[in-house]
Amino acid sequence: MLKAPLFWKKKSIISFFLLPFSFFYYLGYLIYRLSKKEVEIGKPTLCIGNIVIGGAGKTPLVIKIRQLLSNDFSKIFVLTRGYLGEKKGPLIVKKNMHYKDVGDESLIHAKYGSTCISKNKIKGAEFCKKNGADLIILDDGLQSINVKKKMSLLVIDSSYGIKNRFLFPSGPLRQPTNDALKSCDAIVILDKNFNKKKYEFISHRNIYTGYRELKFSKKIKNKVIAFSALGNNQNFFENLHDHKVKVDEFISFPDHHKFSIIEIKNIIEKSEKKKLSVICTRKDYIKVPDKFKKKICVADLNLRINNSEKLRKFILKTLKE
Repeated sequence: MLKAPLFWKKKSIISFFLLPFSFFYYLGYLIYRLSKKEVEIGKPTLCIGNIVIGGAGKTPLVIKIRQLLSNDFSKIFVLTRGYLGEKKGPLIVKKNMHYKDVGDESLIHAKYGSTCISKNKIKGAEFCKKNGADLIILDDGLQSINVKKKMSLLVIDSSYGIKNRFLFPSGPLRQPTNDALKSCDAIVILDKNFNKKKYEFISHRNIYTGYRELKFSKKIKNKVIAFSALGNNQNFFENLHDHKVKVDEFISFPDHHKFSIIEIKNIIEKSEKKKLSVICTRKDYIKVPDKFKKKICVADLNLRINNSEKLRKFILKTLKE
């Protein structure tokens, strides 16, 4: 996944220079949407997506929504592409599978329930239906035209935001903000210190808020070395800071990076020399070579939704309409 360039943060000479390319990107996007048609699967389908290239909290929100609806549906399937996984699918993800086959995010989802990967979302949705799904949650796909969505949730992460609000490549947007707001049924903003004024550009009647929490797999020392390979590494760093974790060094890798033995060995050796704990996210831990896993603490991302019961009822109502 593309790492966010610095000029995406705010409007600049470079971003204005790239605007003509953004126009052609948008033209291609419109042609794509007009030339495709969504396919009705016959099962309620809930899409959780974002409007930016990079990390925006989709995975933890998918996990949280699955948990919220667990008593309302007998078999919820999460359907994902299995990004960077070699298997095309459709297939059901098992916990003992390798991330090189099915991707790292699908293995996280498999911890919480039935998960299917498929490069072809329509085939994947049909496969979920065949295997007894009574609700399909699409991890990403807000801009895609494939499976007909009964409901769409847009997630916005405060630490990433929407930067300079320009379309790719001038900015991080996958589609114009207004288009995204019209196509979604509700918005979930992940911001512990939510302030309406900060989000005045969002005009939508159904806005919910939440924030991330970290849970550690083991006790950590006074200071740590942290590393991550996320779409938004800064978010993980800020979460550690919010949880009063003293970070001696933070090492960032590109999103979905596959760690080598040498990379992890160097981190472990550095931590032992300085007598520090080593910490990473669950998504990163999946890709750590097995012989190093005992020496690493996992920080699991847990999402808290304010008024979660209100959101649950709204989702159920929308899915039944």
